[in-house]
Amino acid sequence: MIVTPFFPALRAQLAAQGQRAFQTLRQMDFPPLMHQLRQLLPPELLAATEEGSNSRKRIFSLWLTLECFLWQMLKPRTACREVVRAVQALFQTQGQGHVDEGTSAYVQARQRLPKERLEKALAHTAHTADQRVGRQGQLNGRPVKVADCSTTQLPDTKKNQKRYPQPSSQKPGCGFPLIRFLVLFGLSSGAILRVALGNWKNHDLRLLHGLWDALEKGDILLEDRAYGEYLTLAALPPEASTWWRACTGPAAWIIEKPSSV
Repeated sequence: MIVTPFFPALRAQLAAQGQRAFQTLRQMDFPPLMHQLRQLLPPELLAATEEGSNSRKRIFSLWLTLECFLWQMLKPRTACREVVRAVQALFQTQGQGHVDEGTSAYVQARQRLPKERLEKALAHTAHTADQRVGRQGQLNGRPVKVADCSTTQLPDTKKNQKRYPQPSSQKPGCGFPLIRFLVLFGLSSGAILRVALGNWKNHDLRLLHGLWDALEKGDILLEDRAYGEYLTLAALPPEASTWWRACTGPAAWIIEKPSSV
């Protein structure tokens, strides 16, 4: 959105807003971030399970582990030891007892974070963000959802190399595994709704097909020209294919799902 030549009017609206919000979050201390996050997510979403690896009472519960992980990601080059020290200070301030200075417990807790709960947390924060901004960014009262694709590098492990191989043009022994991801986000708040993952061979359209269930009746889907072809329209579920309308232009492709059939 920051560099696209096709949506200049949206750049001022979204790019600057996103940059300000990101800088505010990066400057936030650990306790305030915890407070903000617990206002966005329902308590039961990260509650302990009745059995299994997340059923035991631990210092690094699901809630605390997620909060630590987010705080660490918002502050580049923050080591796990710094995260543990922040937790030690928090527990000492609140009189909750001693926290060992080792990082092993935190690292293991991150590995226990259930993927399905993280996906639900992502969807819930997006829903909350859209509710807070109201009708801003809607078109004729309808929510506008935007899909776009990008790539990024992954750690150079055998597992990643096998699942997300590099292009054939890359010299052997050089470079990193390359993952391709498609993001569906709401135009009103800019919050991410869903993410589809694949390797560099997966075209944007293929990833998009895995996110059809994230679209609801009355939505307007906004995409760039990479998606402007008939097969995508024809590949819609039978119950939806008879009442979708597509408009293809030089800058973008808008798929409009009418509010009534």
